[in-house]
Amino acid sequence: MKKTKKPKAKKTAKTEISEEKRAYDEWVQLFACDDPHWKFPTRYVDFPRLMGHAKKFTEFEKRYPGCVEDLMTGVPTYYCILCVSKNDPPDIIKKAYQRKKVPTTYPDDVLGRACEMLSDRRKRSDYEEILRLFLKIMQGYTAKEKRELIEEHSEWIEDEKERATEYYISENRGAWRNLYHQGAPTFYELLGVDRAKLKEGEEVKCKNKDVDTRLAEEVCRIMNNPQLKFEYDFMLGMVGEILPMGYRAEVKSRNTTWDGDDLRYLVALRHYDDVAKYDRIRSMHGEWDEYLGDKTFYDVLSIDGALVPDDKREAEGFIRNAYRSMERTPEVNLAYSVLKNFKVRGDYDWLLKNRELVDMLIKIGTGEMDDETRDKVISSMDAT
Repeated sequence: MKKTKKPKAKKTAKTEISEEKRAYDEWVQLFACDDPHWKFPTRYVDFPRLMGHAKKFTEFEKRYPGCVEDLMTGVPTYYCILCVSKNDPPDIIKKAYQRKKVPTTYPDDVLGRACEMLSDRRKRSDYEEILRLFLKIMQGYTAKEKRELIEEHSEWIEDEKERATEYYISENRGAWRNLYHQGAPTFYELLGVDRAKLKEGEEVKCKNKDVDTRLAEEVCRIMNNPQLKFEYDFMLGMVGEILPMGYRAEVKSRNTTWDGDDLRYLVALRHYDDVAKYDRIRSMHGEWDEYLGDKTFYDVLSIDGALVPDDKREAEGFIRNAYRSMERTPEVNLAYSVLKNFKVRGDYDWLLKNRELVDMLIKIGTGEMDDETRDKVISSMDAT
């Protein structure tokens, strides 16, 4: 099935790389990269020598049929597939394999062979020789055969980069996806801008006078950042694949109904990640609910949270010393199990700090707060 072409990042005259562009580039390099090891030698190879290479290559094909087939069908080198270098040790290879298992266009068997060949030093040596012979043998291909193979190879890499971008947006732009899923106007619709008539590099301005000024400024900030605009346009083009399967038909037909207003849109745009994180932590730790108000786990262990050291080991020792003098009740044990763990304690501290804020955000989002109070709350957030 032929894939729909997605927008590509546009080059700008600015040499300064934005924080958003840097974050995107760093992410993509972990999941999709170019293939410097797949390049046809330009030097002429005579026929007798070519036959010798072919004989050795055939011997390797008997031992590693899948590996040879991958190269012969244009699949990138295993270094490119896993985004690793030739000098990376086996443990790095295995970590790269685990990282690539979710956001990839490569079949499971290809990904598995890449890990197997590169994480075993003997097999990696064999793979190096297979790759060397393959590139030599390709000199015997006709121009048409070479062109077709190069096109197949390039398509694999481009598809992988697109998949990495999809995954990046799915993981980092939840607010945009959430708004689109709810049937809210797109940024273009909100601003009253005709996307098709926008010229490259043209500043996006709000033409809809009925939009709340704060919301218009927030959306214009996004649309006038080249990297964020690229990501948003990409999301619009791929929304059917990024959103969960059950929502695709509704979103595609735009049958979902948005009954929100500008301030709810603004809150959803700015604070979706906070609410999502709050919901995620609460769903994982329902036993914390009664310790998020007047009584906390710090109170249970008679600890002043402000005095807990920042250093991980020092903090563990500080909390352990307090625990040692306590009677081992279920409540004390629960408090200790939460506070002694650096990561878990971080989630708990985040809930304590943001509970009231998120509660207000939820009330705004569900319409449980009157307009005047809501406006004051949002203005207060903007001021902090």
